[in-house]
Amino acid sequence: MKNEPQKKVISLNIDVGAAVLGFGSARTATTAHRRIMKHYASPWLLGPPPSETLLELVAHLYTEEEAELVQHLPPLKARTAARVAALSRRPVQEVERILERLATVKCILLATEKSRRYAIIPIVPGTFELALMTADLSTRNAWHRRFAELFEELWDRGYMKDYMTHLGPCVRYFPVNGVSKTLTSAWPSDRMEEILAPYNDFAVGNCQCRLAMKLVGKGCDRPLENCVSFGPGAMRMVQKGHMRKADRQEILDIKRNAEEHGCVNFMIDALGTPQQSNGSCSCCGCCCHALRSMTEFNLPGAICRPHFLPHRAPEKCTMCGLCARACPMGAWALSEKHLSFDMKRCIGCGLCVVSCKAKALALHPIAGAKPPAGSWLAFFMKLAPGYFHTSLRVWTGRIFSMQKVQ
Repeated sequence: MKNEPQKKVISLNIDVGAAVLGFGSARTATTAHRRIMKHYASPWLLGPPPSETLLELVAHLYTEEEAELVQHLPPLKARTAARVAALSRRPVQEVERILERLATVKCILLATEKSRRYAIIPIVPGTFELALMTADLSTRNAWHRRFAELFEELWDRGYMKDYMTHLGPCVRYFPVNGVSKTLTSAWPSDRMEEILAPYNDFAVGNCQCRLAMKLVGKGCDRPLENCVSFGPGAMRMVQKGHMRKADRQEILDIKRNAEEHGCVNFMIDALGTPQQSNGSCSCCGCCCHALRSMTEFNLPGAICRPHFLPHRAPEKCTMCGLCARACPMGAWALSEKHLSFDMKRCIGCGLCVVSCKAKALALHPIAGAKPPAGSWLAFFMKLAPGYFHTSLRVWTGRIFSMQKVQ
């Protein structure tokens, strides 16, 4: 019998008094909160436009005391505790204590490892939910649940549509295990085993997207613990309590288990080396923000063109609809005995292939697929033109809209 990773059943500790644990919120939004809202709304952080929901989120994140300090952390500018103390006219030790709590307990500020500097985290799916990431689900409380509710409310408004169309693809998905024993790799590898082989350090944590949806009562029953980090960054994630240490074989077992539950594996579109960290999560179409950007907002821009596409043998197809039920993207659709395929939605995962009992589907390599970036520097350079173009376009658009209102 095949050995499967044991499932951990852990209850979310959402009823514990959050403030007692250091997760306080403001009673009312102050001038400092409104200033912070403008920072988060900045197009240079790919932020949502100012709104009452965004202000409510900011007031939830920061108490009145915390907001007085965080208002001095502008977009894309990290500052030391000494600098924030000077601007807020508060004692340095007191400021450092508060900023450290925000960075290590609430996990809503970024902090550099050396020459400690602090910055706000962009409200970008996959990044902003760092506050939810933990190796121990029992540590999540009512503060985290409200965090997830407000974040999902912002996401549901579709603000990322302003950015993702022109930003450029940044993640790629892999064919699932068992699609074909002889499937040819399109670029150095589309197989998880070969990608992980050069690495020695591994860590695993709970999927941020799936946890967020679970907290708001919309989660699915797919495995939570499948977000992995490999390379030097893995040990940093363990030290911060976001993940737990794992080995290569356990990671592979976790990924295979996720696939068996209908998830698909993705990785940042950079090859990386043992000296450069990378990561992978296992996505489902109902929770993952990257996949939902396509299914809910018709925005394929953040996902790289697949290296493989399914081909159907009509003479074998029984029109059973299993492929349509298995596809996390809604690329296959069956209606009145007519099976249609939307290539723009396909991510090349192959779940439709393994679900087809009639063996009518197979993955074929496609021409024109672009290789992953050779390094993190190349990855960011690839995204830079789209980032500046998009941010400037959103910024000027908002200014024009304000002038029309006035």
